[in-house]
Amino acid sequence: MNQNDDRLSALLKRWRDIEPRGNFEANVWRQIRIAAAPAVDTVNWIDLIGRLLWQPAWSVVAAMVVALIVGVWGGIASVPRQTDRPTAELQFLSPGTLAGSYAQMPAKVTK
Repeated sequence: MNQNDDRLSALLKRWRDIEPRGNFEANVWRQIRIAAAPAVDTVNWIDLIGRLLWQPAWSVVAAMVVALIVGVWGGIASVPRQTDRPTAELQFLSPGTLAGSYAQMPAKVTK
């Protein structure tokens, strides 16, 4: 034993006896269970995404994904729709055009 241990022993001998409460052991075990239980963290997806986007690598990946989605959508939207050949040839006679209005006039007048 060294000198510090002797002084500690002397201090402990002078210590007054403290009588613990009746439920001391139950309280100790309760505190141990509380400390040992893993803390359940809820995942907040908005905060998680925000934290990821503050990191340069993830922000570049997110920008590339957005650019890819916009590019694919723009490419699909810019391709003209396929129409039937007879319908495509007669589109100038649709009701919204001048020729289509003239084509419908005789049908309306004969009433």
